[in-house]
Amino acid sequence: MNPKTCPICHAPIPENAPGGLCPACVLRDAEEPASAGRGAPSIEEIAAAFPQWEVLELIGQGGMGCVYKVRQPGLDRIVALKILAPELGRDPAFAERFAREARTLGKLHHPNIVTIFEHGEAGGF
Repeated sequence: MNPKTCPICHAPIPENAPGGLCPACVLRDAEEPASAGRGAPSIEEIAAAFPQWEVLELIGQGGMGCVYKVRQPGLDRIVALKILAPELGRDPAFAERFAREARTLGKLHHPNIVTIFEHGEAGGF
């Protein structure tokens, strides 16, 4: 049986690795800002892909992708929209892990855990 490999560097992943990444990539992504070559999608691109929300601003970006501040007009509430980095989103195993994480977090309710309202794909994101 082949060991699991990191979706970023393709190194073997230990059985108990957090986040499905090798320890080196977990630490690198925690310490380094997103690479300059990988810019965040523009607010206009995100707004076109997610017309149901009003995209207000880019909050931040890192090793996994970008987070935008958006408003749900129907409920008049501000939420965050997390977009996977394109290279990670194209990896079916990583995309499934991200979806599985969203489904798991959606079942949890605690003041110190972010609430998940929805997950999925839209407009190539």
